[in-house]
Amino acid sequence: MKILRMASREEPLDCIASVILYKNPPWMIENVVSSFLDTDLKVKLYVIDNSPTPLTIPLLDKKWPVFYHHVGQNLGYGKAHNWCIGRCEPSKYYLVLNPDVIIPKRTIEELYQYLDGNPDIGMICPRVLNKDQTLQYLNKRQPNLMDLFLRRFYTYNRMFAFIKKRLDHYEMRDIGYDVIHEVPFMTGAFMFCRTDVLKKVGGFDPRFFMYFEDADLSRKFQNEGNKTIYYPYVHITHFWKRESRKSLIMALVFAISGMKYFHKWGWKLY
Repeated sequence: MKILRMASREEPLDCIASVILYKNPPWMIENVVSSFLDTDLKVKLYVIDNSPTPLTIPLLDKKWPVFYHHVGQNLGYGKAHNWCIGRCEPSKYYLVLNPDVIIPKRTIEELYQYLDGNPDIGMICPRVLNKDQTLQYLNKRQPNLMDLFLRRFYTYNRMFAFIKKRLDHYEMRDIGYDVIHEVPFMTGAFMFCRTDVLKKVGGFDPRFFMYFEDADLSRKFQNEGNKTIYYPYVHITHFWKRESRKSLIMALVFAISGMKYFHKWGWKLY
């Protein structure tokens, strides 16, 4: 493990980010690390590795202001991020970041400046693009059982266009992805948060191993009077795989997390 400090402990960092690994390829890790660190802000990155074996490639050497920790077990997404949130140095902002993300230069600076000018916003997310630069529709309204079921199993058919309209509403396509607006359910791929608010709400609920921890954290921010905002004027690239649609095991994990979410926040059919 190597630690490089970018500021004294008395001087809060501008931004700390945490990335959780689980058997990710080296090229992906290098992309997310290098793109986050390509900034003039005072930053530090925590890399928490849930993989069975630690990294054996020289990615996290002295050129990186990175703290790497191999857990030795799979803590899950939210609990591993909490490991960082509870131990990191003081910072103004905290970025919950997926390993399959690339951040263009100046993206973090612009989000930083926007939050500085809008103290009522607790969390912000930029436009999210696929590898081919098409848009990912990740903004969502509060989940309900009907929308989740349809989203999992519906295949477009013109005879059932009303279902697509309903799902478009769930993904906030009626508002669109070209204007700033509040988002009830923020994507966990990139959650740029005020650190004091993130700590106040206790970070992620560790009962969610994977899935719905982002919906839960969004609601906790909102319950504390902090807006969760989509900001379309900068973007990230997200190599999204939607594993819950490809794997029966991940679909089961998704279903279990969904039941925990509705048990906590109330069951809503439609």
